[in-house]
Amino acid sequence: MRTELLGQEKNIVKIKLEIDAEEFTKALNKAINDLSKQVNVAGFRKGKIPRNVLEMRFGRAALYEEALDKILPDEIKQIVEDYDLDLLDTPKLNLTEPIKEGQQINCELSFEVRPEIELPDIDNLEIEKVISKVDDDSVNQLEKRLKVQFAKVNPAEHQVQDENLVEVELSVRVLNDDGSEAQEQPKPNTTHERINLADQTVRQQVRDALINHSKDETVEAVFDVEAAHADKTLAGKKVKYIMKIEGVSEFELPEMNDEFYKLAFGENSGVTNYDQFREKLRSELLDEVNRTTDDDLHNRAVEMVVNLSKMEIPEDLIVRQRASMRRDDQKWAKDNGVNYEIAYGLDTKEGREGYEKLLQNRAETAVRNVLVIDAVAKKYDVHVESSDIEAEFDTQAKRYGISKAVIANYFNKNKNEFDRLIDEVRFNKIVDVMLSHMKIKDVETLSANNNNQPSQEQN
Repeated sequence: MRTELLGQEKNIVKIKLEIDAEEFTKALNKAINDLSKQVNVAGFRKGKIPRNVLEMRFGRAALYEEALDKILPDEIKQIVEDYDLDLLDTPKLNLTEPIKEGQQINCELSFEVRPEIELPDIDNLEIEKVISKVDDDSVNQLEKRLKVQFAKVNPAEHQVQDENLVEVELSVRVLNDDGSEAQEQPKPNTTHERINLADQTVRQQVRDALINHSKDETVEAVFDVEAAHADKTLAGKKVKYIMKIEGVSEFELPEMNDEFYKLAFGENSGVTNYDQFREKLRSELLDEVNRTTDDDLHNRAVEMVVNLSKMEIPEDLIVRQRASMRRDDQKWAKDNGVNYEIAYGLDTKEGREGYEKLLQNRAETAVRNVLVIDAVAKKYDVHVESSDIEAEFDTQAKRYGISKAVIANYFNKNKNEFDRLIDEVRFNKIVDVMLSHMKIKDVETLSANNNNQPSQEQN
């Protein structure tokens, strides 16, 4: 094998590859022999099929392709090592002239490599971190949720009151801006739901519509659904809830005693009195706040470094990312039994234009983030070790109160989930290393600039 660097245009590297005639002949004979053992041809035993018969069935070009498939993987691997290429995709082969047996084969390989990323001086960046705190009101709310969770539910004959449990027959209607019903509606149209008015996350419009009404009455609530809502058939739209009240119940809250403490935290929590109960709640809330604060810090740190990095993003990368995101959206619609075009507002010109613009922005952001994260990983030589995965198993076992063996068994049996876990561990490890080089400033609240500027001028 002989190679020659032909040049590089943006992130495409072209390399000339010369394959010796003898090397190709050996690969061709092996390809013919292997194919002879694999196919069935009437009148011939496997492994004894002549070359001319195989050529008649598959064509000479197919035999040549099989031969190249046996040569190229090792050749490409060697080229990648020799030229220190950081590949983004499978190399593309171009034969510069027809293959002639007994003669040297000349071909050209195009390698799509990771574009050059100019990172900022990370050691010179400052980022704010909100000090984690838990106030008494948050503890009170968690105490209330726990009591409701373990409360007895008793049917009531009175009108709906705040903090009741209400059973409803629910119909959801999507509205146009003028309040009329949209032509397309989500499915299924009617469901039976239990709405817990003791839950502070219940929409105020729903709460106001139900309170002071009785069983068998029908009430309505109209509100705008946030764009980030999980149900894409409703996200960003005006909807109307039509609720027929089927039943009203009251919560009979449990007494604060050893039995309740064990229900709330388990047999071995060590909680035996109300003060310890409150302290346990505060501790768990603080853990949750710390996780949220850390996630926010990670996201802002990535955003800062990405915004300050210099790069020229190859359009092909964005095109592929956009296509992947479109397929994900189509799969979501199919899996949820909804019309893809209606769910994403593609039934109007404005909707299609808005969706394509959103898809483009999402794809560009995703590509930029991945490229910068990978550049940081390369700069600081960050890799995921088996010990990192074991530590994550320990963390999840503690968080969910189940054994590490159960956690490990779940991920070992679910390859997609395990791959997702590795990606998550890798991302967090890279960002943790990045943050270890940044100046972190503890603050009560984030400043207006949201930390997207360096502490001093970057070169």
